[in-house]
Amino acid sequence: MSLFLACAVVLLARGAVAARLLLSTVTVRGGSMSPALSDGDVLLVLRGRRRVRAGRIVVVRRPAPGTGWAGPAGTGWYVKRVAAAPGDPMPPWAPAGLPDRVPPGALVLLGEHPGSEDSKQWGLCPAELMYGVMLLRLSR
Repeated sequence: MSLFLACAVVLLARGAVAARLLLSTVTVRGGSMSPALSDGDVLLVLRGRRRVRAGRIVVVRRPAPGTGWAGPAGTGWYVKRVAAAPGDPMPPWAPAGLPDRVPPGALVLLGEHPGSEDSKQWGLCPAELMYGVMLLRLSR
């Protein structure tokens, strides 16, 4: 095996490992993001809190029943759109008693469907509960 081929194999293997650590697929369950996303859509997600800003779709830990995002994390995941990120003005529909701007380490999330459960019910989502940011929809 030539040195060039051996280096190429090593680089390819490292790239595959890095991609697996940074990227993930998530399947949408439910209609809270319709019409933007539908039940069964498969999303390519960049893990971590990189690239989060208003307008992006994110995957976050589901809030715990009864306590929302203020309490211990629930089980399962939500797919929601970021309505406001840290430093952004608080949306006018946000629950009363929140500051004028989104504080550091928090997100305001919104489902696309009018009946969606999101920051309207649960308040600010701690950014630490974010799994990742959607890069693209792989299939519908």
